[in-house]
Amino acid sequence: MESESELQSPPEVNIKSRKDSQDAKKYRCDFLFLKRFLRILGLFFPGCFTPHTALFLLLLIVAVGEQIAVYYVGLIPSEFYSVLPVKNFDGFMEVLWQSLLYIILIAVNKSARQYISSLLYIRWREALTAYIHKYYFRNFTYYQLNVLRVDSIDNPDQRITQDVERLCNQFSQIISLFLISPFTVAFYTYNCYVNSGWIGPVSIYLFFIIGTVINKFVMSPVVNLTFCQQRKEGAFRFKHMQIRSNAESAAFYVAGDVERAKTNHTLFTLLDTQLNVANWEFWLHIAVNMFDYLGSILSYVVIAVPIFAGAYDNLTSDELYSLISQNSFVSMYLIFCFSQLIDLSNQISDIAAYSHRIGELIESLKSLPVNDYYPDKDDNEKIDPDDSKLVAIRDTQKLVEEEADISSRMSPRGDINGVDSQSIASGESLMAFQLDQVAICPPDKEEVLVKDLNLEITSSRNLMITGATGSGKTSILRVLHGMWPTAAGSVDRYPTVQPKDVMFLPQKPFLSDGTLREQIMYPAKVSSTSQPIDDDDKLLDILARVGLLKLYNRIGGFDVSVEWNWSDVMTPGEMQCLSFARLFYARPKFAILDEATSALTITHEDAMYRHCSNLNMTIVSVGHRETLRKFHDCVLHLDGKGGWTMRSLNSHN
Repeated sequence: MESESELQSPPEVNIKSRKDSQDAKKYRCDFLFLKRFLRILGLFFPGCFTPHTALFLLLLIVAVGEQIAVYYVGLIPSEFYSVLPVKNFDGFMEVLWQSLLYIILIAVNKSARQYISSLLYIRWREALTAYIHKYYFRNFTYYQLNVLRVDSIDNPDQRITQDVERLCNQFSQIISLFLISPFTVAFYTYNCYVNSGWIGPVSIYLFFIIGTVINKFVMSPVVNLTFCQQRKEGAFRFKHMQIRSNAESAAFYVAGDVERAKTNHTLFTLLDTQLNVANWEFWLHIAVNMFDYLGSILSYVVIAVPIFAGAYDNLTSDELYSLISQNSFVSMYLIFCFSQLIDLSNQISDIAAYSHRIGELIESLKSLPVNDYYPDKDDNEKIDPDDSKLVAIRDTQKLVEEEADISSRMSPRGDINGVDSQSIASGESLMAFQLDQVAICPPDKEEVLVKDLNLEITSSRNLMITGATGSGKTSILRVLHGMWPTAAGSVDRYPTVQPKDVMFLPQKPFLSDGTLREQIMYPAKVSSTSQPIDDDDKLLDILARVGLLKLYNRIGGFDVSVEWNWSDVMTPGEMQCLSFARLFYARPKFAILDEATSALTITHEDAMYRHCSNLNMTIVSVGHRETLRKFHDCVLHLDGKGGWTMRSLNSHN
């Protein structure tokens, strides 16, 4: 028999509608790009006396040495022109040996520059990725971005992996060119002026300005299209990852045809964007290639002006050949310096797109609120269990109207009949959570799942949450865990119950990579746990209790590395058993179970719950089976329309 007294829920909560009317974003090489790129640059160079800065300075020194070697190698043809026409064998041998030394020097410098650039790329990728990881794995930020789609950040995994890699790689390849180019241009400008007068540098500078304007005009659309392409590349990759993760389920549905259609649609959308990129890059490549070849002609035009003006009439033929070769090299290399900058248009457009995507991700990560109840593991600050203050979560979404306006249209709070909250909270009982007038809505939606919920989670009182599918059972757990904000009311978490005292078991366990020992101890780190890592007897006892000894025998040990994906080789029931193994290893005071036995037999479920009771765990369960009621003291039932009732269960049930 059940003694019950039901509470009628108050009138519906009025929710303010939220419209996402953002216009399509455009990304270009503009001030926003500069702002985001400078923020990233600050991560690349965290200080003056760091390995990053030392490698960068070494790169500049090597790059300067390379340019000096290039200059002398460029003068080699003029030296040969001066000795070959007069058949000077000794001079020829001297020039030959000098040429070989210069070539060895430039080969070593070029290789050293590429090697140092690779080292910088590794350092920069480490710094940028670690910085993003710091915010990405803080509390539930990864959940907010991937599941709640906060700030509409698409494919954060692609931004962290591919975009960061490409940005660091491309920037490490061009940074020395950008910094050395001003000095190189100044040096060759002076030499060009000495040899050909003012008309040489002026014509080359005009040539560069015209090329820059044209490339800027053609390059601007490429930046935005590259951004869109990377986003759709991520969507296409995610679709294949989705098929891989759910291959068995799709096979049972015989969903090959429909998934092929969906995947092809994603592919064709990506290819359309790539076609647009290719169309615009066609004109960009025309401009780049045209200026490359026009530059080679312009160098001879620059030299021809003083020759036809009679400035070199006093020179002999061999001297004129040597001078033409030398002047041609100076003019052509000055043009080459400018052509290199023009040629970098494609890389600059890519860097701009990657900077926008990474900068946008960093801005979103830093703007998300921090849940103070779950401090970062690396922080030195500890939660004082004797602290009398509460960690409260208020209406962070601002979805509901002011409390005074709502309360005027809501019926008074009810009491939870049949359950004496005050008596439970007294004595030896610990208060973990208290929900006061809480309304729960899916983030950025108007639908009210639960309204005006009053609930206390205390030790020694096992609570079962029931209701139809979609009524908000798991949503209550999300609010308790701090993963969802409340639409109204407050959630008080008492610091006398620390985060390590509460463990949530989802219906679908997450099996990370690692050894069997790491799976059982998850989410604790093997290296940081206070338990001895060689306590195999304890782990074997846990595996025997949950029925997974055969898994240990199959692997051959707790620390044997496996090549498979754990979720691919274990059945849903085995995964839930492993989840209980984690629970029995951690032994928290409160176990929050979200249909954690749905894939287990009733007999196995009974054994799991009885052992939780033996370990003195307070249980909060979401479930449908009637057999679960005997392990609980009260039932919270959700009617699927926002209403709820609390019922106390007799001990013999």
